Amino acid sequence: MKKVLIVLPLLVIVGLLGLYFYANQETENQIDLYIERAIASGAYKDIQYESTDFGIDTSILISGLSVTDALDFQYMIDELEINEMDFFNEFPHSINLSASGFSLPMGFPDLNDSIITLDMQNFLSSIDGTQSIPATIGYSHQYEPDNDNLFSGVISFGMPDAFNLSINTTIRNISFETLNQISDSAAEQETIMMVLMGAEIPELSISLSDFGLIQTLLENQANQQGKNIELLRQELMSMTQSLFLFAPADLQALVIDLSADLTNFMEGNKTFNVSLRPDLSGSIQQLQTPILSASFAGEYGQIVDLLNIEFSIE
Repeated sequence: MKKVLIVLPLLVIVGLLGLYFYANQETENQIDLYIERAIASGAYKDIQYESTDFGIDTSILISGLSVTDALDFQYMIDELEINEMDFFNEFPHSINLSASGFSLPMGFPDLNDSIITLDMQNFLSSIDGTQSIPATIGYSHQYEPDNDNLFSGVISFGMPDAFNLSINTTIRNISFETLNQISDSAAEQETIMMVLMGAEIPELSISLSDFGLIQTLLENQANQQGKNIELLRQELMSMTQSLFLFAPADLQALVIDLSADLTNFMEGNKTFNVSLRPDLSGSIQQLQTPILSASFAGEYGQIVDLLNIEFSIE
């Protein structure tokens, strides 16, 4: 009996370890299959990774992910964690991703120097394969093909002690399986346009949270201009509060409210929210005509009303 009591737990442990390594191997096989599909689609030329690890909580950790897209743009991700991944469908019905640590082995693509500041140019030029940017990206979605192809997705991008930007959207009547199966690039745009015309976007929201970005930008600008940072802040606030002077008459009330929220946001450590909840359930086909008509007539306030645009500060 004593031998049984000793051997039985050992057998359970060995069995669990075997199950763990089996799950790890199967997970790696599924990841390799997804990589093959991604490359076969023509969107990517090469995708490699250093290692994968299957967690007890069913999470998957991919380390040293290197991606080269169809335009030869290459980037690396230090760690990519996958939770709630649906491996049973070619287009996952559920997924939750979080990535951290980014680098660009070939450097950042050249940009028009006239549209970015000197500080930003210096920052972008320093991004190469020798260092990782401590940025984080999160992505999740839930997809229900049997419920009018209901798609709910959230994507976020942030930098420690700087900011976090998140976009939350709800979409209906788009078959993502159909889009996922498109391999002919010539027919891709036409197919996407046809699919979009039948789509509904009942809700879209964007949030920008400041965790020090405003202060850093103001400090850099104040140093360049040789001004006191609080004086510069007040000058920018005054300019923001005057934006309504340049707005069409039917948008002035909206711009006044927007200016007040932006001024509040510039105080720092605030969250600026924008939301759209369009009429007609967000049907692109039904909204197209009234929006175009309002635009041609210069009735921009009507477009705002159709889209139900709102701003808020937290």
